[in-house]
Amino acid sequence: MAFRLVNTPRFAPYERLSPSQLQDELANKSVLITGGGKGIGAAIAKSFAEAGVSRIHISGRDQKNLNATADEIICAFPAVQVVCHVTDIVSASDVAELFQDIGTESPDVLVNNAGYMPNACPFAEADLHDWWRGFEVNILGTAQVVQAFLRHRRANSQQRDQLLPPAVVLSLNTAAALNYPVPSSTSYASSKAALARFNELLAVDVPESEARFVALHPGVVKTDMYDRSPGAHLAPVTEAKLTGDWVVWAASREADFLAGRFAWVNWDVDALVSKKEEIIEGNLLKTDLKEEKWRTEL
Repeated sequence: MAFRLVNTPRFAPYERLSPSQLQDELANKSVLITGGGKGIGAAIAKSFAEAGVSRIHISGRDQKNLNATADEIICAFPAVQVVCHVTDIVSASDVAELFQDIGTESPDVLVNNAGYMPNACPFAEADLHDWWRGFEVNILGTAQVVQAFLRHRRANSQQRDQLLPPAVVLSLNTAAALNYPVPSSTSYASSKAALARFNELLAVDVPESEARFVALHPGVVKTDMYDRSPGAHLAPVTEAKLTGDWVVWAASREADFLAGRFAWVNWDVDALVSKKEEIIEGNLLKTDLKEEKWRTEL
């Protein structure tokens, strides 16, 4: 279904997406990545480093993972500053401390990568505490980070007495949030569906002059969640670097037309850009219950 609009799938990195091509645009930018200590988050951090950003903040709950990722990046890209933050995004005090530690230089890009997948089982057998944890992390945690991010930038703007350039907020989601019948995933798929709608409404609620919001399906990447994901082994595997490179591209000006929309990192970028006018005019890549072309089947 995802490839009806863009029927050129990609699962490995390719030259068109090379982050180094965005060095002129992203130089002197700073990025905050939640869940940045391992897996997809670490891959995203490495791709932003390749793009030449000046500073990368990575947050997560495991100091060792954060340090390991930071060391890898600094070794490969010594000009990039990497700052680690031990943060549980469900904790309001942790999130407040995160932005206090960031200081007066507000990040230009926020990547909401932290997420939680409850144990996969039929709903009648689910531990509702674990089930609800999916909503706490995927919705409440993400909302707390986004709100703190926006407030931090507004305070920074007031202190400087000048408007900051529009920020970019990229939220990693999943195809399971849409119309894919995934068994034993009532919490994960439902919370991610709420996250997709949250992304759309943020684009309505927050002026474009302040921030651009995009939701992204990262592909099926072999991470800790992979073995616990029902049906994941049936889909082609996406290389983590492709996901990282695509996220970097989504933060670029060329991807402005994706504001308030839901995109797949497996879409070929040139093919997607060629559909730009169709996407804008048809108001495509958004959740909608209407039985119109491209609406519910992206």
